[in-house]
Amino acid sequence: MTFARPDLLGLAPALCLLVVLALLSQWRRSVRLVDAYGGPAAARRLIGRRLERFPAVRLLATLIAVTSLVAVASGVTPEVPEEAPTTPVDLMIAVDVSHSMTGTDLEPSRIAWAQRLVDELVGAGVADRIALSIFADWSYRLVPLTDDGDVVSFFAPWIVPELVNTRDQGTSLSVLIDDAVASWDELAQPDAVPIVLVVSDGETHDGAEAVIASTRGAVDAGATVWTAGLGTSTGSPLTLTGSTAPLLDGSGSPVVAGYDEGLLRQVADAGRGAFYEISGEDGIASLVADLRALSGRTDSIAEPTEDPAVWLVLVGLVLLLLDALFDTGVAVRRRS
Repeated sequence: MTFARPDLLGLAPALCLLVVLALLSQWRRSVRLVDAYGGPAAARRLIGRRLERFPAVRLLATLIAVTSLVAVASGVTPEVPEEAPTTPVDLMIAVDVSHSMTGTDLEPSRIAWAQRLVDELVGAGVADRIALSIFADWSYRLVPLTDDGDVVSFFAPWIVPELVNTRDQGTSLSVLIDDAVASWDELAQPDAVPIVLVVSDGETHDGAEAVIASTRGAVDAGATVWTAGLGTSTGSPLTLTGSTAPLLDGSGSPVVAGYDEGLLRQVADAGRGAFYEISGEDGIASLVADLRALSGRTDSIAEPTEDPAVWLVLVGLVLLLLDALFDTGVAVRRRS
């Protein structure tokens, strides 16, 4: 507990001493009164209580009451626990919006789970600043690094492949990572931990070597690269945009969206980050928990401590009332 006026606490010993002296003086007068009445038996018949006994119960009750009321007068308040220091985190979420992300091997679709992941990360408050990018064969910055999570949440429902349907729908992970590093050079915070979170199915046309090289470049620039995989090993047949007709390749065979978990794991390893398979709520929860642990944040909310002043006042008043009853002898006479 803390006190708004700790200087008033010095009154407690002085007041307690006054109480002791007052009760001691009253007890001595009572002893003399017993002698005047002709002894303890006569005094008890006349007064209804034993005056020769020292009022130890009254003394204890009064001392506790005085101490409680002095504590209230000193402005006692619950001690607020200190929050653990946190590490600032800058998080750039980069979502793959190539046509393969329309795959439905994750119901309702891969891109729907990507939108949900963005919403969960923003709502969980895992970073001090968040940026949002989308990418296919090129990277597009939707939201620069900002501490306003509502802006990022506003764009989350619009993360769809149709945003870049005028360009080649291939995927270039190396271009994305290079662009993410360049954006940090513009808005870097020296004390923040920069993280690039790549949300993708791992299919890329620029080759694993180019992607790993870009990832290592990001690490050299001070960032870490985490990956979130969306898809299944069986893949998903694709349909034409805005249609239920199957998408066919040049030979007339259906195009199936694959899932390269191995590449995403390699990127996370090279980027000194972590890989998460986003196929359900458990994957999202694990990613959120690890980001919280990195920053030192916690999802637990401390319960407010009840103000002790009210209880101290009640205790003090009740004990003073009991002291008054014992002083008048009401309680003793009724018991007799």
